[in-house]
Amino acid sequence: MTLASLFGFVERARQIVLEADNGTLHYMGLDLPGAGLTLVGCAALLWRRSFPGWVLAVATLATVAANATGYPPAPLPYAVVVAAFTVAQRWPLPGAAVALVPVLLGMAGSAFARFGTEVDDEVLTEVLAVLAAWALGRGYRLGRIRTRLLEDRTRLLEQQARHLTQEQTTVAALAAAHERAHIARELHDVVANDVGIIVARAGAARRCEQLGNSGSVEVLASIESLGREALTDMRRLVGVLQSIDDDVAQVTRPGLDQLEDLVAKVAATGTDVRLVVTGDRRKLAPTVELNAYRIVQESLTNAMKHASGSPVTVRVDFGPEQLRLHVRDLGGGGSPARTPGNGLVGMRQRVDLLGGGLHTGPAPDGGFVVDCVLPAPAEEVARDTAGADR
Repeated sequence: MTLASLFGFVERARQIVLEADNGTLHYMGLDLPGAGLTLVGCAALLWRRSFPGWVLAVATLATVAANATGYPPAPLPYAVVVAAFTVAQRWPLPGAAVALVPVLLGMAGSAFARFGTEVDDEVLTEVLAVLAAWALGRGYRLGRIRTRLLEDRTRLLEQQARHLTQEQTTVAALAAAHERAHIARELHDVVANDVGIIVARAGAARRCEQLGNSGSVEVLASIESLGREALTDMRRLVGVLQSIDDDVAQVTRPGLDQLEDLVAKVAATGTDVRLVVTGDRRKLAPTVELNAYRIVQESLTNAMKHASGSPVTVRVDFGPEQLRLHVRDLGGGGSPARTPGNGLVGMRQRVDLLGGGLHTGPAPDGGFVVDCVLPAPAEEVARDTAGADR
């Protein structure tokens, strides 16, 4: 900028006399003060990024002083052009626009006041050059702002994508953990019930053998059948655990329509079991069906374990808004105290999952009772069943 400004000053200053239609214009000649004014305006550009407003003011004052002294207008005010670009680039629009107005007025006014209208072409050139530089600086600033916004938006989207990936991973892990916990409860119920029945049947076979009763063959056949069923259920559940991440295995869910089969298996061990079903028996939501079946199953297993030989009554009441399960044994005469093991804890978890209520403990007149209430609104059954079918 300094070299271009000095070259323009030298070329214009050689035109000491300019002939015009209405007279003669006398310019100041080439000398050190004129060159000094040019150098002052250009040297100020060294601080244009730190002090853009002050640099624009110094460059403009140097140009105005040159015009007022009588030096010819430069072919292009290089220092003012660069300073105007910097102000427009680094300042917001209101400040940049306010700073531009006195620059244009000062340059044009000083030139017209000293030389008249004979320099209108030079003045127009200077004004247009400064305006163009200012507009270019504004465009550059807007482009930088837009680029910065796009970069910020890109970083924000990347952060959101990372957070979404983390959330999906967490949700998948929680779902897998929940499913494993559910399958663990299923496995406990299957093994506890079937193995409990097998143990009871084996005891019956042993007593038949000791008494020389020929019925031991049928008992052993029943044990074999129950053992196969238990192994099948265990293999099915282990298969689900192995393929849980593929989400392709489906567990065959037992329901309340299989209560009669469950009671028959327990009764075959010699336990006196009575099933009483009241109310409007209907198909309930799959989760209610499954958990209700498992609660009855666990209750019968506990009765066989802790109250062997005691009659057991299973009452299932289908209410309009809830399902009530009541399982009671008579204790078998001095049955040991029942501590909250995996079975009772599992029942509590199932009931809490459905938002129901559960009471377990000794009955006032002896024995042990499991009293459970599960919500089962009639209007939600069809919708839940349809969702399970889909």
